[in-house]
Amino acid sequence: MMHHVQLRPDLSGTAGLPRRLAACMALAGLLLGGCALTPSAPVITYDLGPPAGAAPGSTPLPKMRVAQTDGPAWLDGNSLYYRLHYTQAERLQPYATQRWVMSPVRLFDDRLREAVASRGALTWFGDTAAPALKIDMLEFEQVFDSASASRGVIRVRATVFRNGLIGQKTFVVAQPAATADGAGGVKALAAGSDAAIAAILDWVATLPLR
Repeated sequence: MMHHVQLRPDLSGTAGLPRRLAACMALAGLLLGGCALTPSAPVITYDLGPPAGAAPGSTPLPKMRVAQTDGPAWLDGNSLYYRLHYTQAERLQPYATQRWVMSPVRLFDDRLREAVASRGALTWFGDTAAPALKIDMLEFEQVFDSASASRGVIRVRATVFRNGLIGQKTFVVAQPAATADGAGGVKALAAGSDAAIAAILDWVATLPLR
């Protein structure tokens, strides 16, 4: 006499669950396990490179103090942001594996202080006899105008004060990137930062600071 044996999947770890749900859970486990075995791409970090220093012939500045640079909340982290202007200009997104070593606001602030010191004397902020320079960062991103062409865009507002407002001006720099990737964006933003800071300090030198 022949006995019929019905083969069933081993659901010992999913007792009490419907067979279809248990099978789905098992498949999901396999997929997740496969993902865990895939090595992740290494994260690359950047700064703005060595300071440029004062250009020959730059107008010297009197003793100045520099207030802390501020920026929007989305620039508080160390993400490197880009925008595909040619397809979805309203979307700002970070690179997945490329980062700044710290907030770009802090990187710009350090660069600014070095530039002020190279053109005069940088004093502490409590020295209220000296004029103060305050920068508000409004934009700091890589903008793609096409899939193969991008630029580093920096927009900042500079304010100079001492016992009241002396001057205020907005500066915009768009520095073409040599390559259409994160590394190209970093170089463009570094060069753009130096260009923006030089323009700011040239303007500051025209103000009645003494």
